[in-house]
Amino acid sequence: MRIEVDKVQLIKATTIADSVVSAKSINTILTQCLFNVIGDTLTITGTDNEIGIKTQLDVVSEGNCAFTISGKRLVSLLKEFPDGVVVLDVNNTNVSISSKTGLVKGQYVLVGSSAEEYPAIPDFNFKNAIEIEQKIFSEMISKTVHAAAHDTVKPIFNGVYIVSEDDKSMTVVATDSRRLSMIKKAITGSSAIKNGFILPLKTVNELLRLLEDKGTSLIAFDDSRCFIKIGRTEIVSRLIDGQFPDYKQVIPKDYLLKAVIEVKKLKEALNRLKNFTNEPSWKILLKFLPNSLFIESSYPDQGEGQEELAVDSDCKEPITIGINVQFLLDLLKEINSFSIIICVTGVMSPLLIYPEDDNNFLSVIMPIQIRSM
Repeated sequence: MRIEVDKVQLIKATTIADSVVSAKSINTILTQCLFNVIGDTLTITGTDNEIGIKTQLDVVSEGNCAFTISGKRLVSLLKEFPDGVVVLDVNNTNVSISSKTGLVKGQYVLVGSSAEEYPAIPDFNFKNAIEIEQKIFSEMISKTVHAAAHDTVKPIFNGVYIVSEDDKSMTVVATDSRRLSMIKKAITGSSAIKNGFILPLKTVNELLRLLEDKGTSLIAFDDSRCFIKIGRTEIVSRLIDGQFPDYKQVIPKDYLLKAVIEVKKLKEALNRLKNFTNEPSWKILLKFLPNSLFIESSYPDQGEGQEELAVDSDCKEPITIGINVQFLLDLLKEINSFSIIICVTGVMSPLLIYPEDDNNFLSVIMPIQIRSM
């Protein structure tokens, strides 16, 4: 069967679906994408059995067919074709690729597998899903995902928690038990996710690649899976099983002092001082004084650094906190405000940090015990 499709659009759609496909799977068919043509619509599917992506594009075809081939190899080949329409001639599991313009004289054949062997990706009715602007959804997960764990014995920390406490807002939280970031936004109809779910990091990273600055997305979930629709692309992901900790309990309610600090100057100072810290602690010292902040770092046998920043604080007595500089820098990358507020609750108590103009986005960072640097 003959299929005609724009090269650029085919590369884009195949890349989206193939992004979750593992090139190292021992199951050959899981290293490929499923191409399903019904009329003039081509649906391309990729999966690793944990997350599946389906995306659609328009084609010109002679009927219906389905086949599987390597998405990576197809994209690599098409990138060497001139822009314009390419032709796919499907013969059982073999797919011949050529240029309709005739500028490419050769013909190339990709060998695939039977479409019937490809794992089924569940469909979902988005009728009861919540709708959220893509830009807002992207902002919420990008501002929190840095706090998630990447390697832990507790899988519940290897993702972001999405929940709604009412019908008017949605909250996204991530934590690795040493730091936590949380953001809350007004979302109409969000009661559909009142029970909450934990989205794996791989799925979160795919979302960040797919979400755009315009348009809306749909979110729905059941007991074990989350379904997200972005334009003509659908994502089906297994959820992380387990109870997410009560994040509200770790957010300080009282504090010893509050300091307002300019983000740009703090970020610049931390990047300089980071050169005198070392893994795994990345420890620096924050010394709060009335209207000033001393930041110190020291790397044995390598050197040390110190900077003083002017701050607006209600500090009455000096207090020194040890903190992971990388945690603080990860957070500052996500803050667009001119200043942040740091609330100190004690030498070994959590720091509460949030933008001066937005207390709906906040972070908690656990301090490090102060010994000799």
